[in-house]
Amino acid sequence: MKTPSGSRHVLYVHPNSEVGGSDIALARTLEAMRSTGQRSSVILPCDGPIVERLRAAGAEVHFLPMQQLRTLPSVSYQLGYLLKFLPTVLRLRDKIRHIDPDLVHSNSLYCLYGAWAAKLAGKPHIWHVREMAPSVPVLTPLFAAMVRRLSTIILAMSAPCVDALYGVWPRQVVVMPDALDGDAFRKSLQPGRLRTDLGVAVDTPIVGFAARLDPWKGCHVFLDACALVAARHPEAIFVVSGGSPPGLEGYERELKRKAAALGLGERLKFLGWRYRLDSMVDLMDGLDVFCHTSITPEPFGLVLLEAMSVGTPVISVKAGGPLAIVEDGVSGILLPPGDAQALAEQVSSLLRFPDRAAAIGVAGRLRQEQEYSVPMFVERLSAIYERACLSPG
Repeated sequence: MKTPSGSRHVLYVHPNSEVGGSDIALARTLEAMRSTGQRSSVILPCDGPIVERLRAAGAEVHFLPMQQLRTLPSVSYQLGYLLKFLPTVLRLRDKIRHIDPDLVHSNSLYCLYGAWAAKLAGKPHIWHVREMAPSVPVLTPLFAAMVRRLSTIILAMSAPCVDALYGVWPRQVVVMPDALDGDAFRKSLQPGRLRTDLGVAVDTPIVGFAARLDPWKGCHVFLDACALVAARHPEAIFVVSGGSPPGLEGYERELKRKAAALGLGERLKFLGWRYRLDSMVDLMDGLDVFCHTSITPEPFGLVLLEAMSVGTPVISVKAGGPLAIVEDGVSGILLPPGDAQALAEQVSSLLRFPDRAAAIGVAGRLRQEQEYSVPMFVERLSAIYERACLSPG
C-alpha cells in the first residue's frame, strides 16, 4: 500500500453537491492537501454549485446518483432510500474498484454508501462524523455499532459529535476540527461590498445571520432578537444569508411571515445565496455583529471561524462545537440556545460599546489564526491517512 503523501490517492465520497458547511470544508480540505502532492478524487450524486470549486482544488470529480439519507418525516422518502440502497452500494463499489484509491474518505456521518462500498471493495475507510447524531432508542446504538464496524478510523469534527454516538469512545476515534486559511479567505475581499449591495451608509450598524434555513439553525430565534434590537437601535439593519435545503422550503416562508409580523419590514433583508464560497468574506467583513443561533448542538461551527478571521465579533451558543471555538467573553460571546432576549441584550451591548466589539473581534481573529491553522490541519490529516493506509484490513 502506498503511504507517502506525494503518491497517496484519496477518494472522497460526499452525499450532496450543494454549498453548506461540509461542502465548503471538503473543498478547503482538497485545497490544503493539494500542497502535499496528494491525488484527490471525489464522488458526488450529481452536478451542483460546489463542483467547480472542487475541480479548482485539483480533484477529479465523478458522479454517481446517490439519494441522501435525511431525517425528513416522510415514509415514502425513507422507503425509497432503502429500496435503492443495495444497488447504489454495488455501483459505488464498482466505481471505487475502477478509480482504485489508496483509501476512501466518507465526508458525512450519513454517507452510508461510502462505508459499505469501501468495505466491499476492500479499501481502508475513514468515516468523517460532521453531524450530531439524533438520540433514538435502539436505532442510534445500532447505527453507532455500524460506524465502528465499517471504519478504519472515525474522524470527528468535535468531541460532542462523538459523545452523541458513543458512551465509551471506540479506539478508532480521532477528533480533529476543520481549519481555515485566513489569508486565502480574505484574498477575494471586496471592502464595502455588503453596504454597497444594500445601499446603506458606512456607519449603519448591520447585524447578520448566515446558515442554511433549516429549523435547527435557529433563524427564528435571530428574528425575535432582531425585533428587540430594532426597538433599541432604530438605525440598525439586519440580514439573513442562506437558503432552504431541499424539502424545507416551508421554513423559509414561515421566517418571512414572522419577520413581517414582527414589524421588521425593510430593516430585515433575506439575501438568499448571494454570498457564498469566495464571496462569503464580503458578508462577514460587512457585519458589525455576527449571530450564530443553533437551537440544537452544532457539530462544529465553520461559519464562526469565517467571521472571526475578518475580526467580526461573534455571538454563539453554549452547546456543541462553539464551546471549543469561542472563549466566552474574550474571542466571542456564548449564550444559552434559544434565548432571544439574551441575544438581543448582547447585540445591543456590542452596538453601544464599539471598543468592546473591536476587542472581541481582534481576539477572535487571533484565536482563528493560532488554533485553526491550515499547516497544523495538513500535518494531522496526513498522519491520519498514513495510519489508515497502514492499518490491517
